[in-house]
Amino acid sequence: MIKVVTSAERHTAKEGPVHSEYSFSFADYDDPGNAHFGCLLVLNDHRMAPGHSLESHSHQDLEIVTCVLSGQLLHKLESAGSEELLEEGSFQVLSAGTGVTHSEHAPVGDKPVRYLQMWFLPEDRGLEPKLSHRCFPKEQRVGRMEPVISSDAGTGEKLQIRQDVMIYAPVLTDRTPVHLSPDGRRIHLFLIAGHADFSCGKQTFSLHPGDAARIQSKETISISKTGEDPAELLIIEMP
Repeated sequence: MIKVVTSAERHTAKEGPVHSEYSFSFADYDDPGNAHFGCLLVLNDHRMAPGHSLESHSHQDLEIVTCVLSGQLLHKLESAGSEELLEEGSFQVLSAGTGVTHSEHAPVGDKPVRYLQMWFLPEDRGLEPKLSHRCFPKEQRVGRMEPVISSDAGTGEKLQIRQDVMIYAPVLTDRTPVHLSPDGRRIHLFLIAGHADFSCGKQTFSLHPGDAARIQSKETISISKTGEDPAELLIIEMP
């Protein structure tokens, strides 16, 4: 199964200074046929103007992954009395567990913040809340198919998520392809920037910025950059 969802097919929401593109049903966008892909419930592409925020709100029993694509994002975890400034290239995993309250802010300045936020079902309900983050600059991700987030953090640099999920964020600067062997696991491939082709079995597809592919196959997936600019990708592997 391969389904390509173009950027134009996403739901656009604009509330004042926040512009969002929803890949799945969210808030006022209710589409029962597009509620999730495996354990991935939400993939929102947010752009927030400087000096504005998404006010305090609560979550429970979710694994929330945030990726800052440009600018800075100030994250406040009110339920724990803490805050952290996430720079470009930062990834954050918030395990909401028994309940958290948080808010997101774009610091005052000249540059808006663009960030992706994903919600996953957790492996278990009622877990203790947990927060972690790490910066993975683009230059460190060129051509690399090493996970930035995994259910098994081990001793490496990757962050841990409480679900059987692997998240990769390669940046392709030349025509050398990267490969995945999902063996029937679901793959959600999202193109952040640039242009790329991917092949699975005998089929080849082209992706433009904001396009995504939902794949479930035992065939090897090969992804390569097209066009002049680097291709920046977010790849989610899950059951």
